Amino acid sequence: MVSISEVLLTINEVLQGYESEVKKAGARVTVLQVNGKERSEIREEIKEKLDKTRIKYEQKPVPESGFDGLEIQESPTSILRIIFKTKGGGSGAGAAVTELGESAQCVYAAIAFGLGRHITNSDVTPDNVKKFEDKFSVNGNLDKIMNEMTDEWIQSSVLGANELWDKFKRLKNGIVFHRGDKTVNHIENQFKRIKKIEGIRIDINKWSPADIYVTTPKYDPKCLEDEKSLKGLNQCMNERINPTDPKMFGVSLKKMSGSASLKLLNFDKKDATEKIFDKVEMTQDSKDVYIHFTDGTRIQFRGFSGDSLSGWQGEVKGSKANQGKIGGGPTNLLLKIHNQKLIDINVASKLKNKSQRGTVISNLKENLKLVLKNKYNESELTKMQIDMTEAKFLAWAYSKSQGMELATILNSMNANIRNQLCEDFYLYANSQSSISSPYYKLE
Repeated sequence: MVSISEVLLTINEVLQGYESEVKKAGARVTVLQVNGKERSEIREEIKEKLDKTRIKYEQKPVPESGFDGLEIQESPTSILRIIFKTKGGGSGAGAAVTELGESAQCVYAAIAFGLGRHITNSDVTPDNVKKFEDKFSVNGNLDKIMNEMTDEWIQSSVLGANELWDKFKRLKNGIVFHRGDKTVNHIENQFKRIKKIEGIRIDINKWSPADIYVTTPKYDPKCLEDEKSLKGLNQCMNERINPTDPKMFGVSLKKMSGSASLKLLNFDKKDATEKIFDKVEMTQDSKDVYIHFTDGTRIQFRGFSGDSLSGWQGEVKGSKANQGKIGGGPTNLLLKIHNQKLIDINVASKLKNKSQRGTVISNLKENLKLVLKNKYNESELTKMQIDMTEAKFLAWAYSKSQGMELATILNSMNANIRNQLCEDFYLYANSQSSISSPYYKLE
């Protein structure tokens, strides 16, 4: 066997221009970290050099990184471990990271389906990326996917690829994973087209939070093109995602560690989470109006933009964390679907107009009387108006007016319809409503 010093002398020749440092020097394990932007290329270069020597090595997962390292047996009881880290800590943040991570999931899944098995990071090689390029179409930079992925995202992409393989291995012939390409654009453009036809305001992520799409040779986009309504489009998507014969479907991605799970949402509306309305609750002086459900879940409706007259929406409050939001436009859309009175969306402009402001305040007081009954106190309301700055009072009036309109509508509704409407508020906020497309959630 060769000594550690001989190994270091050998690899030193290929480390010119790269940063390297000894991270650990123990009796059993010595860890050498090599830093560089193109870490897969660096590893291959070192392997190629070692292949020309009498030094034997093994590429394998290492405890210090999600990216495979190299191990060299120095003696029966000691090893040299070479690990590889991305110089500068990765590709950046925000949209760039999102694009890279989602594109990487497509590439990793394509390799799993190409090889026909579970993969490890060792399988994500330039050769395999090239070999199975017909199984993915992404807008993320392949060079960055190979060399600039953080360890956490490497692990997540491997877990996701293997979970997708377990679920859809029967589709391996002709399957393609898409991110940010013409197929994705076409699907999303059909939603935007129908959105205009129906004159509705819905964020595309509430229609479908899918980050990537998967197609098979059976997928024909004409069904989507022929639809003229959101209901029809969702039915078409429902038929395409059918688990017994899937042709095309979207997948929402979350960063994973340890294990992965894949769950189908919105396919069968009978399986939607059941929420039972309990009550509407608020205090006179707060901006908030709450819808309570019997399981303890609440939706808080209020303005979320400080003293500005904007940002009125509902936010689901769960037992552990906030779970999703529903804006004023979708709130009115669901009211319209259930044939109910709509909330005045022009209250902000009316409050800014001094000639109309009085009418808004008067209507607000009447609604407070209706809902709060004996808990309504006009003198306290007057005092609050005096004590507040004009900006703060108008922000309160903006938020409270719309909340009270919603409260009075709910209190006047048939109980069964109200229960369904409030459930739809909740489901919409969590991208699971009757106006949302079916999709898989990988987490």
